[in-house]
Amino acid sequence: MINGNMSLTNVDTWIRLAYMVLFAVLVMAARLVVSIVVVVQFALVLVFGKDNENLRNLGQGLGKWVYQAIMFLTFNSNDKPFPFDEWPLLDATEGYSIASPEEVEDVEFVDAESDASDDDIPSFTAGDSAKEKESN
Repeated sequence: MINGNMSLTNVDTWIRLAYMVLFAVLVMAARLVVSIVVVVQFALVLVFGKDNENLRNLGQGLGKWVYQAIMFLTFNSNDKPFPFDEWPLLDATEGYSIASPEEVEDVEFVDAESDASDDDIPSFTAGDSAKEKESN
């Protein structure tokens, strides 16, 4: 068992507290930046039909950085995130874009009324009515 007085006088614990306060404030700021990125990305998709690759990369990097910071804050990691370590590596992502009518393939549309009959639709009550007739 660890002596309580020893942990209170441990300088490393108090230094970690200072880092934790710093990263807690930075995580709150990152949350604001991510919110702005989300709104701007959505506006770009509405206006131009596709997202911005730089904003997508910023969002991914911030998401990974927030994860690293939370791992440090919750004592799951002793590694301090950026700026005391490298910025998280980004994974290649495909991005988002709305397909223009020219890009959509020609497909054959089938009238739903012509191919479907009532016999093709499963009935969960058909068996119940047969059982009711047998019991009467």
